[in-house]
Amino acid sequence: MAYDKDGTQVFEVDLSNNVTALTTTQARSLNDENNLTWKSSVNQGYGYLVFIFPELRDLDGIFLAATTLGDTTRTVQATVWVSPDSTNGVDGTWEELVSAYTAPVQTQPNYRSQIQSTTALQIKAVKIGANGPWGPDFRSVHLYGEIAPNQNPNRLALWHPSLNQRVSAAWFDWGNTPRSSSADRQFRVKNLSSTLTAQAPRIAMDALTDTSPSVPGQHLLSLDATNFGAQQTLPDLAPGAISLPVTFRRVTPTNAVLSLWAFRLYCEAGSWV
Repeated sequence: MAYDKDGTQVFEVDLSNNVTALTTTQARSLNDENNLTWKSSVNQGYGYLVFIFPELRDLDGIFLAATTLGDTTRTVQATVWVSPDSTNGVDGTWEELVSAYTAPVQTQPNYRSQIQSTTALQIKAVKIGANGPWGPDFRSVHLYGEIAPNQNPNRLALWHPSLNQRVSAAWFDWGNTPRSSSADRQFRVKNLSSTLTAQAPRIAMDALTDTSPSVPGQHLLSLDATNFGAQQTLPDLAPGAISLPVTFRRVTPTNAVLSLWAFRLYCEAGSWV
């Protein structure tokens, strides 16, 4: 979940139930893939991190990376709760989802191999707490899932190039790619709204953790498989309409940095009418 940009509110809640909103920069730091520590300011690390979604969601998995405050080698035990109705992390009904999550101290490369599967349907909020002698320093919090059925119907979705379904979670995963190589993959965009037209949908990319040469910069988009650019704007999509195939091209240069990298491909409407 791109909770740093999708309207999700992220809070710290201390043991006295004082609520402090995280900035966009802090939320991006929590959702990225690097090993830098995001230091909680809640009562020297004690308290909770809370994520309030803009609509009900289904949670399928979670990844945490954390260390004990002041000791970057000591693991912590985290507890995860979910709520169908909380608005600030303090009110509402809460249910324990994960009782003893042993968080790795490093985000890289564990965020690919240590995702814990969960099942929490129709939830509005997630709350995470972790114990330790001096409280936790969270390095990363990754939440996996989707918007619950019948929620937020006026939106765009990345669609399979030939089947009438969303692309799979691994559709844009290139796997192990050698330097000086390239490959193409296609997809379409569907307007899920039954009443509104998505005007000038823009397809683009970003990365929370990048390097040089830039990982998004090693990818290009084309509406005709001939003219490629860093972003593309589709024709207006009527309610329920699906775009023509878009070609997504990877061009890995000779000096690409060897490591595990992740970035985001997204589509957003210029306006809805």
